[in-house]
Amino acid sequence: MTLHAAVHVRRGTLDLDVTLEVGTGETVVLLGPNGAGKTTLLSVLAGLVGLDEGRIALDDLVLDDPQSGDWVPTERRPIGYVFQDQLLFPHLSALDNVAFGLRADGCRRGDARREAMQWLERFGLAAQAGARPRELSGGQGQRVALARALARAPSLLLLDEPLAALDATTRMEVRRDLGRHLGSFNGPRLVVTHDPIDVMALADRVIVLEHGQVAQTGTLADLRATPRSRYVADLVGINLYRGTLFGSRVTLREGGELVVVNDDRRTGEVFAAVRPEAVALHRDRPEGSPRNTWAARVMTIDHEGPRARVTLGGSIPITAEITERAADELGVAVGTDAWVSVKATEIETYAA
Repeated sequence: MTLHAAVHVRRGTLDLDVTLEVGTGETVVLLGPNGAGKTTLLSVLAGLVGLDEGRIALDDLVLDDPQSGDWVPTERRPIGYVFQDQLLFPHLSALDNVAFGLRADGCRRGDARREAMQWLERFGLAAQAGARPRELSGGQGQRVALARALARAPSLLLLDEPLAALDATTRMEVRRDLGRHLGSFNGPRLVVTHDPIDVMALADRVIVLEHGQVAQTGTLADLRATPRSRYVADLVGINLYRGTLFGSRVTLREGGELVVVNDDRRTGEVFAAVRPEAVALHRDRPEGSPRNTWAARVMTIDHEGPRARVTLGGSIPITAEITERAADELGVAVGTDAWVSVKATEIETYAA
């Protein structure tokens, strides 16, 4: 089963124009800043929002096509949907919440409850079968929501930030459960998240939405290797600049210039990427081999175990990653001045 979707929807200031395919057994994670259109895209796929233009199909089953008039209402679509805030029925027990979809599909009450109990057992929730949603922990409630979505044997599974409302410890536990159960689901899976850890744990492929359009797609390794927007660069922790390459120099859009290695004599618009660990900090202006040197001021410091990420402002804003020992020796603190150096060989350039 493959999801084929060409989605064009206008909602207020959002002009969502996305084409995607998700294959059998593939987990695609949707990333993007707030307002990029991620939840709207899921709502369109689920039939909660109709297309203005385009077409949505699961193999030969057309769910929405304004041109032909084909339309399958939400309740008849073979789709499981897990919401961030669970949306469990507060007056029903965990068992009856899971059984609800089966009953709606015409399953007899006794059969639906037996099937629902089997799903609760798979999620380790048999003891909570009689509990109402308010009596469940956040992790338990999200497991019930996932069991409810899977119980109907959907052809497509949609998950909208399923871990966002959980605390850090619970999120880690539910993420493991989620990965295991997604692995046993044979249909396409589309997951919205803001958490890079979710991407690493769950994604076969990533689609980045910005301003209602696909900004970049690929594996997480692809995004790390060649980020194509500031959002993606921040996500994978890389300094990214855009400018014009001529000879061995990139003139940056934001101002300033970087010296790079350009053995193939390319010219034109490029991205220039600098890994934070390739950025060196100095008390005084350095001498020697670095081709790129400029004065900067420390704006923020984030301590991550034995290393520190130092964000610097100046003619070319940049983030450096250095050891805590180096930070202490340099006297790095917010508001202090420093010199930045980056070797030309440490700057990756690729076509914009």
